[in-house]
Amino acid sequence: MSGTFDRWFLSIPAAFLLAQSAAMAGDRMMVRHSKQSTGTESGLGYQYTFKVTRHGSGDPVDGAEFSVSTDMPSMAGAHHMPHVTGEPTGEPGTYKADLDFDMPGAWNLILKFRKPNRDQVVISDMIDKQPGGKDHAGHGHSGGSMDHSEHDMKKE
Repeated sequence: MSGTFDRWFLSIPAAFLLAQSAAMAGDRMMVRHSKQSTGTESGLGYQYTFKVTRHGSGDPVDGAEFSVSTDMPSMAGAHHMPHVTGEPTGEPGTYKADLDFDMPGAWNLILKFRKPNRDQVVISDMIDKQPGGKDHAGHGHSGGSMDHSEHDMKKE
C-alpha cells in the first residue's frame, strides 16, 4: 500500500511542473525585428524596431519592460556595449532601441524582459558598416574592416 501512495505522491509535483511549463510556454515572448542605419560616425549605428507578441496567442505585448545587451559570438565576452532599454513607440507591442556597434560582423542581441513576465529572447543579426562611417581607432583586431564599393551598396 505504501508503494502506491509513494508513486501517487511523487507524481503530483511532476504533473504540477508539466502544467506550469505549458502555461509558461504561452506566456513566452516572441520578437520580430527590423533595423535601419542611424548614420552614426562609426557607420555601425542602427535603430532596431522590435514587435513583441505572446507565443501562444500572437497578441501584441504592451507595457513590456526589457533591456537589450549585445555579444559577438565569435569573440564571446570581448565586445559588450552598454545595455539600452526598449522604448515603446506608441504602436501596440512595438518598441525601439538604438545601438552603435564597435565592429562589423555577427552579433547577438539579448532582450531581457522584466515585465509582463521574466523572459529572455536572443536575436542573431549581421552588422555591416554603412557608407561614410569612420573606423574606430585602437580596435586591436586585424581583418575587421570592410571595403564596399559604390556598386556593392546600390540596391537593384
